[in-house]
Amino acid sequence: MAVRNQIFHHRGRILRSHLLVPGLLAAVLLLLSGCASEEVQQVRAVGAGEALSDDTFTAEVTLCRKVGSKSGRRIGAGHEFKMSKKSHVRAFVDFTNVKAERPYTVHLVWIRPDGREMFRKYAEVRQSPTGTDELLTIIDWLDAEDLHKVKTDTLMMKEPDFTLGSRFNISQKKEREPGLYHFRVYLDRALLLEEPFTVMGSG
Repeated sequence: MAVRNQIFHHRGRILRSHLLVPGLLAAVLLLLSGCASEEVQQVRAVGAGEALSDDTFTAEVTLCRKVGSKSGRRIGAGHEFKMSKKSHVRAFVDFTNVKAERPYTVHLVWIRPDGREMFRKYAEVRQSPTGTDELLTIIDWLDAEDLHKVKTDTLMMKEPDFTLGSRFNISQKKEREPGLYHFRVYLDRALLLEEPFTVMGSG
């Protein structure tokens, strides 16, 4: 994991930068479960304790305070973060054993203590073989409010995996509400992972 954590630093060679009645609710949940992609089902199965094979698609969230500027190491990983003059919660999602030419649509969503969404990041990712020992990885970051705005990161990777990241500013000047927050990861619009964390006051 330590090597994968450095994707943005030196592992990847960067080229450029309601209301529902109970019966209806049950039917909807069953439908959503049946529509989940193979990758989502694999991650859920692993989370439920099923055995992990070498080629199983996996996704894992790490929350931390900061990233080493030279090492790329994730510093202060955990689930409790204290507000200070200048502080953030950084989230990294490591995806492994991805399929070549398969487009991955990922939403990274931050949820406040009252359950409302604060903001999200939206990415479309695709890996392609190059005829060498490296995989071309294209990450298109889209504006959730204007999908015509696109920022593209292009990397060459040695393994069929990629990492996406987002950060949440909890500096004192932001006056965030202390309490239990959540970071959610959606793959192809299905909930893939949810990571709770606590934001504590500066006192």
